[in-house]
Amino acid sequence: MILQRLLLLTTCTCLCFPLATGQACIWDAQTKLSEKISRPDLVKAIRGETGAKVDVWGLQRKIERLRTSPRENDVAWWNDLAGTHLRLGEAQKAATLLEQTVARFPDDYGVHANLGTAYHLLGRYADAEKEIARDLEINPNAHFGLERYHLALLQYLMRDTKYQARHVYVDEWSERFLHRGTWLSNPGGKLSSTSTEPPDAAERIELEAMLRAESTEDFAVELIAQQLAASDTPPSYRLKWDLAADPKFEEGIFYMASLNPREPACFVMLGVDCLKNRKYNLAVESFEKAIRLGSPQARLLQLKIPRLQEYIRKSHQENRRPYLLLVAVSAVIALYVILRIRSARRKRAAANQPSANS
Repeated sequence: MILQRLLLLTTCTCLCFPLATGQACIWDAQTKLSEKISRPDLVKAIRGETGAKVDVWGLQRKIERLRTSPRENDVAWWNDLAGTHLRLGEAQKAATLLEQTVARFPDDYGVHANLGTAYHLLGRYADAEKEIARDLEINPNAHFGLERYHLALLQYLMRDTKYQARHVYVDEWSERFLHRGTWLSNPGGKLSSTSTEPPDAAERIELEAMLRAESTEDFAVELIAQQLAASDTPPSYRLKWDLAADPKFEEGIFYMASLNPREPACFVMLGVDCLKNRKYNLAVESFEKAIRLGSPQARLLQLKIPRLQEYIRKSHQENRRPYLLLVAVSAVIALYVILRIRSARRKRAAANQPSANS
């Protein structure tokens, strides 16, 4: 009985110890299952499972009711009608409605927000940016503080693909995204300096050509991108906000991903958030989805994914070492206990031998 209890205790210790040490290990990369359990919101955002199913029939009936009882002097009626068209995916109808309305209600937040959303869906990013910037002037905390992430995304999409290839849309994270160094184990740590003199116009042209060339060595791609990104004009939203330090950061990027399930920039940003939270398997999944959606950052992402996968592999190896050591120690202890018990039994048997002969 004593032997069984000792073996049971040893087995329980072997099973529990890796869980305790693994969470404190520097090389800690959680498995896909544990990442999904701990961050179901990230999984849903990455997989596009955040949007509610559209009630097409109900929305069409609502449009009929609104059209039957028009209130053209009421801005709420226009917003309700346009918003219903947007929910149906009818961006052009919403834009047409609001273009004839915006001059009548120039200071209404909803008109600018809905018109900006319609333009965004139509791919008219510069027009959309003007409307969203205006609605934020009217209401700086628009849409529960999340509208500023819409503005950041639009200011990113307005730029050419060369700019997009070397930035993320929450631009405060661009430098860290481009950094080749080992910031994986310490997402909030200081980056090693790679700053140089900003390239002049001729040098920029040469560097951009090198960045596009397939013959450029992989190790140089991120360095060139960093040098170019450091001299790019930052998006204007950064004059007002630091979104990386915003308490609504994660909610904002999740919201943008739910509204833009085909926009690769949203999934690159989700991948960066995964790295920030040490969810490395989910970061790989996010970056792979961005590549499938046609991200202009595909080459950079294809460099990062193998490094992440190697980091995960090494992490698992490191986390197995204390487990194997504990198993070996436990086996020695178990053997020692068994030998001691057998020795005690032999001594008792020897002690009882004379009385049995008498």
